[in-house]
Amino acid sequence: MTPIEPAAPVPKPGPAPVQGIGMLIGLLFLVLGACELIPGVTADHQLFGVFTVSGAWTLVHLLTGAAAVFCTRSPALSSRFLLAGGVLYVVLGVAGLLPLPGAVTDVLPMNPAGVCLALGLGTAMVILGAGWLRNAPPREH
Repeated sequence: MTPIEPAAPVPKPGPAPVQGIGMLIGLLFLVLGACELIPGVTADHQLFGVFTVSGAWTLVHLLTGAAAVFCTRSPALSSRFLLAGGVLYVVLGVAGLLPLPGAVTDVLPMNPAGVCLALGLGTAMVILGAGWLRNAPPREH
């Protein structure tokens, strides 16, 4: 009689790459929002002397970061956040190119550096989110 060996434990799969990307982008937005609150880093409504910021932008960045970190709980949530958040930032970037009323630009001021950042980051988020949704592994029931 041969001894029966216990079955090797099946390793749990780690987080999907899209979850890591979502976490990275979430932490980036949280750090950006935190930097906007530090008086030495933000002077004359300029973050690092480059990006125009306001209290509303700080709130947007902190909420975006918190939502991104929350959505890293599953690959599907992460990819949907990247897609929706990316579309939001592309829309904000395009809005920064348009002549908007003073009431809007006072709340969400945009300079050329901010427009480029919003368009670039938003486009990257859309590509990553849409690419993951399209190439996601099939769901197991």
